[in-house]
Amino acid sequence: NMKIIEYAEIIVVLETWDAARYLSKDFDSEFGMVTLERFFELRPRAKKVFGYDKGEEVGRASANHHASAFPGLFDSILQMLGPDVEFIEEILQQLGRKHKAMGVSTSFFPFMGQALIHTLEKFLGKELTEVQRTAWENVYEAISEEIVKSILA
Repeated sequence: NMKIIEYAEIIVVLETWDAARYLSKDFDSEFGMVTLERFFELRPRAKKVFGYDKGEEVGRASANHHASAFPGLFDSILQMLGPDVEFIEEILQQLGRKHKAMGVSTSFFPFMGQALIHTLEKFLGKELTEVQRTAWENVYEAISEEIVKSILA
């Protein structure tokens, strides 16, 4: 079963997510790409999954496509966090199957988590507090563990 996330942490994550969006007029168009660019810096071999080995244009088109879906996907997942985990577990398992079909390595997830926090801080214009960082790390860990389970299944 999915790792239990404390309600207080969900509130902190939602507050920082909304604050990051509020502070940027280009949040929806830029958040995903800034996250992916940081992810590629941390894990260059992940670029292959996006087709960069077939050429820069192919990779960029794929990355842009994924990046544009990022904020909406996170909106959906974050709104589903709470006491009823069965529904979100099913959604995350589907996401895991999609990632598996794309050839995503489970080793990518910690790097994506680091990239996500980096991007949040960039959009917020300051470092996350210890409470905020811990909340994001715990929520991201719970979400990514479910996706990884599905990749490994």
